[in-house]
Amino acid sequence: MADVSVLNVSAGSAASVTTASIEAAAAAGTIPCEGGKDRRLAVWVKNGDDGSVKFTVKAPASGGGVRTALGDLAVTIAAGDETLIPLFDTARFKVMADNDIDYTLTDTSDGALESGELANVSIVAVQL
Repeated sequence: MADVSVLNVSAGSAASVTTASIEAAAAAGTIPCEGGKDRRLAVWVKNGDDGSVKFTVKAPASGGGVRTALGDLAVTIAAGDETLIPLFDTARFKVMADNDIDYTLTDTSDGALESGELANVSIVAVQL
């Protein structure tokens, strides 16, 4: 995916990504959750913009796992901050048909971010 870089460090493997290869975030997208089973996953969000952003991991409206009823997880990331968000319960978020997890990226009032703001935010998924 162009908007989310994925590092797979499962089974003790090492992985790295260069800063230059991490592309700007999209306002909405998917994070692949490899393997058909519940996985441990963490999402690193870096907000290089001068305003706070809200990263929301979406619980699917239909076709989700048994823990979907727990709902979305929204995390506010202040200007200039980086946050690591553990998703140890991917059954809460993934769409079972494709094993993807949907997210949105907005301002703190759920308003759309402009392209210049999105260009300053990056997302890396770490498959544990």
